[in-house]
Amino acid sequence: MKKVIFAVVAGSLLSGCVTQKPPLSDSQYTAFATQLIGIHKCVASGNMPPDTGARGQQYSMANLNTWQFDQNYFMSRAKQIADSVNPSQGDCNTLAMNIMQRKNQIEAQNQQAAQEAQAWQNLQNQQEQNKTTYCNQIGTQTICNRY
Repeated sequence: MKKVIFAVVAGSLLSGCVTQKPPLSDSQYTAFATQLIGIHKCVASGNMPPDTGARGQQYSMANLNTWQFDQNYFMSRAKQIADSVNPSQGDCNTLAMNIMQRKNQIEAQNQQAAQEAQAWQNLQNQQEQNKTTYCNQIGTQTICNRY
């Protein structure tokens, strides 16, 4: 009996720590579906390079996965609006520009993170170089310490 109570209490404590994703509203289902369909149609029509389209779909899906959503409802919503999404060359250019801006933003963040990691490593190396080793011999035993 004690094991069952412990399991229930532990389970409820752990579930309380889980961060819930916010639910996707109906207008957001439409916006995400429109964006993904638009990217696909821009690539299919030759108005966007495939690598830019693939990157855009990857970014859109990563953003979508930060939300709680019903995948079946999302797919049915996408099918409902697929015929009404007909991006112009200008729409495709705007989508491509937004995708490239996001790519540049991610690259800048990655570069900054790499620079910070290198600065941290340099600091660690410098601290290691500034240490002095002291050795004491007691009988036949030698004990060394680094400070």
